[in-house]
Amino acid sequence: MTDFSIGSIHHGFILKRKEQVAEISSEVFLFEHQVLGTPALAIKNSDPNKTFCFAFQTVPNDNTGVAHILEHSVLVGSKKYPVQDIFGEIHKGGLMTFLNAMTGADTTWYPFATRNLSEYFSIMDVYCDVVLNPILARSTFEQEGWHYHKESQGAPLEFQGVVLNEMKGAFGDPTRALFQNTFAGLMPESTYAQESGGDPACIPALSYEQFIEFHRKHYHPSNGMLFFYGDADLEQELAAVQDKFLCTYTSAGEKAKIVPGRTIAKPVFIDDTYAVQPGSNLKGKTYLAVGTAIGTLLDRELTTAFQIIANILYNSDASPLKKAIVEAGLGKDFGGMFITDHCFQTVMLTYLVGSDADKRDRFLELHRQALTQIAEQGLEHDLVLSELNHYEFSVREELTHAQRGLDLIGKALTALQHGADPFAALEIDQLFAAVRRKALEEQYFEQLIQSTLLDSPTFAAVTLRPDPDKATRTQQEEQRRLAAYEQTLDPAQVQSLIATTQELMRLQQTPNTEEQLALVPRLARKDLECRPPMHSASTEVCGSVECISSELDTNGITYVQFGLDCAAIGPDLLPYLDLFATIATEIGTSKRDYVRFAKDINICTGGFSHSFSTYHHLESKAQLLPLLWFQIKALSGYLPQALDLVREVFADVNLSNRQRIKEIVLREFTWAEHSVQSEGYQLAASRVFAHLSRAGMINEHVNGATAYLTLKELAANYDKQEEQFLAKIERLRQLVLQPADMKIAVTGSAADIGTIKAQINEIKQSLLGSTPQPAEMLFPQFAEQQAFTTSADVVYNVQGCNLFTNPKQYDGTFEVLKTWLSRDYLWNTVRQLGGAYGCFVQFHPVSGNFALISFRDPQVSKTYAAYEAIAAAVKELDLSHAKLDQLIIGAYGSLNPLRSPAAEGVKARDAYLCGITPEHRQQILEQLIDTEAAALRGFAPLFAQLTTNSFKATIGSSEKIRANAELFNAVVEL
Repeated sequence: MTDFSIGSIHHGFILKRKEQVAEISSEVFLFEHQVLGTPALAIKNSDPNKTFCFAFQTVPNDNTGVAHILEHSVLVGSKKYPVQDIFGEIHKGGLMTFLNAMTGADTTWYPFATRNLSEYFSIMDVYCDVVLNPILARSTFEQEGWHYHKESQGAPLEFQGVVLNEMKGAFGDPTRALFQNTFAGLMPESTYAQESGGDPACIPALSYEQFIEFHRKHYHPSNGMLFFYGDADLEQELAAVQDKFLCTYTSAGEKAKIVPGRTIAKPVFIDDTYAVQPGSNLKGKTYLAVGTAIGTLLDRELTTAFQIIANILYNSDASPLKKAIVEAGLGKDFGGMFITDHCFQTVMLTYLVGSDADKRDRFLELHRQALTQIAEQGLEHDLVLSELNHYEFSVREELTHAQRGLDLIGKALTALQHGADPFAALEIDQLFAAVRRKALEEQYFEQLIQSTLLDSPTFAAVTLRPDPDKATRTQQEEQRRLAAYEQTLDPAQVQSLIATTQELMRLQQTPNTEEQLALVPRLARKDLECRPPMHSASTEVCGSVECISSELDTNGITYVQFGLDCAAIGPDLLPYLDLFATIATEIGTSKRDYVRFAKDINICTGGFSHSFSTYHHLESKAQLLPLLWFQIKALSGYLPQALDLVREVFADVNLSNRQRIKEIVLREFTWAEHSVQSEGYQLAASRVFAHLSRAGMINEHVNGATAYLTLKELAANYDKQEEQFLAKIERLRQLVLQPADMKIAVTGSAADIGTIKAQINEIKQSLLGSTPQPAEMLFPQFAEQQAFTTSADVVYNVQGCNLFTNPKQYDGTFEVLKTWLSRDYLWNTVRQLGGAYGCFVQFHPVSGNFALISFRDPQVSKTYAAYEAIAAAVKELDLSHAKLDQLIIGAYGSLNPLRSPAAEGVKARDAYLCGITPEHRQQILEQLIDTEAAALRGFAPLFAQLTTNSFKATIGSSEKIRANAELFNAVVEL
């Protein structure tokens, strides 16, 4: 056995410290490279989900997004792996449970995780080589970052690039502007005043030479940090990075310096705008925010305390501050957060959504008054207790996450980077106990509110106003820049630009050779476990209620879902169902008003929420089960109290508080509108699936565009429609809160499952509604090709059809084809060639419904052309044995993912309700492993339906949609 004693040297690394950290059941080692000074932190335990990360301190000095573009670009290919898009090739065919790279404000990190030991060391080799020895060709910079794009003499000149289009989509989210302005205001001229992801207006200012220099300066191992997690051999891990990579460096490099910027001495007021559609009603559309610098990451007790204080002040319905702001009518919603993962400085941020610019001063005044009252009079004991308990629950639940290693690495990384203790960052129990005691006995939180929020002379106040002309101005400015550049080109230079564009497109469409692909580390079919463990739920009828249980190790947490049949709800009420459920989980009962209810939920549970699902059964597509799930999670010791709360809601939900209901409606619309304008692809997908099945149509009415437009109309005319709306939610209460065909699903220990089963009859008796008759489902007809316009600068294109009219047409070989579509065909045509940030497939095996979805896409017609060319591409699909094996392994990994216990329980529940047995899943897996290329080509005729019997929906940029108006039967402004 290797002697890991302090001071011992292992493959160029000297062990500086090691400790057994009981809270995470791990032994933790901190090494430092003898020559380079590179720290390496290893968290070793029995978790088979081995996780590796190489992170670098990347410090931007402008808004060109160079760190973000580099993050994308290094993954394209390296000296050892000169493969076009090595990341994509690995993604096509591996068993990884996580594979990604992320750019933060001052860090870029490259993590992955896998349960396969051979794959772990293979991908570690790839990740180390791509970050330290990338090829970084100019064509890679142009594809991933930006380039001038002109395909022919008559074609328009455009800016194109994957990161450019990703950030155009990201900048459609106004909350991003709130964050960026807050940090720029609190830390002017600092690293954190820059937009590390890249401002779309600034990205084209980045040169290829600057891009190369940024890598040279920031990607030296001395500026990096290494992390290992899981059950792999530590000696082998250290050897893998030293013997193949770090040993080639003979001297240490420099560590990039974070620029702290200026310290502000007085309040800063920032006024900015965000885009809304022309003609929009601007009233009640302003965002207001206040940011305050609190401390640094070195003060862990202060940081822990403020994470809880933020929830007390901003997010609990029992917060006196929140109550004062909301009741003053200054906005539609009030919230906030304590930010610890952005930089060394910690920041408290509070925001008011759905307000007006002229309410800023009143907001600041009322905010200070309420905080002063809290500091002077104290916080109510139960409010403090509720948020302490809620925080403790979240800490306990975090240890059950599927990617536990990634969570722990993230905590240690931030500490290690900024000079804090990475070992302490992995522990919380002792620290939290001290915070709990001081909060409950010494008014600790009130003292901190006074000393940091009230006594601080500085803050940043941001006003973000809606601007109906901003999108047009942005587009016009981009066109002006392009026209100005084009005017500088003589005819020969124009032809050269066209040739360069065509060459880039040729490279993007040129597949890797077999020789190149042979360099990619791969598993083989024989490495796949033919009969992997498959969890399935147990079922039992308890008092006429079907109980679906999953006995799993949940770290003492029980997850309970109560499924209530919604077959009696017709199209007139379905658009209000989600709103009713939201109200029911918040409004309280006759015994507890919403304030008391919020406290008790957080004292006794980890959350009370809802979701909606429709289930087709494998043996009968006509069998449809729509269920509204009310779900609660609680520690075992609080389970009886949690069940009491659920029973009380079922028997006595109180819908008499009109003012609170109105506040919830307006809040829900404000956030729904925000989501639609920034990332609305779900609405387009929902509208497409509505055409394909009754389940899709029901989902469209509950969570899709129909529900959104209903909510929009209600929020705009609430006072006029209030009586009708209240009558509808009362009717929904009667139709939903009734016991017929009720299901209960439980995930937890055997003892807790037994506790639930023993109380099923009492829970059922709390549902007082009478058994209703199924509703007649007469739904409206939607346009077959539809577009929804928003203020976004990009679009999301969805096209779908019913591929399998009989569920038994589907088999495991289709999973292999689906993997090829997502990770090869769409990746190459829609992302690489079209410039979209991403494109993926949604497929429901039981219904046979299939859709293609592009993400942050600059194209409309080109993307739909790529979709409609799939039938021909599948027909001509010619795969070598190596490529086929690669896809089979990738598909196998997708069908056998790593899940948390809670997610595993939900998956088993849904499989049971759809009639998917373990035997069926095993059959699909065996068919997948035995796939032959000819079987894939056999699916080609089915894809002809994408041209003859499909439905389209695009959401996003009104300019791009108008330019492609001939593709759509109807256009709706959202």
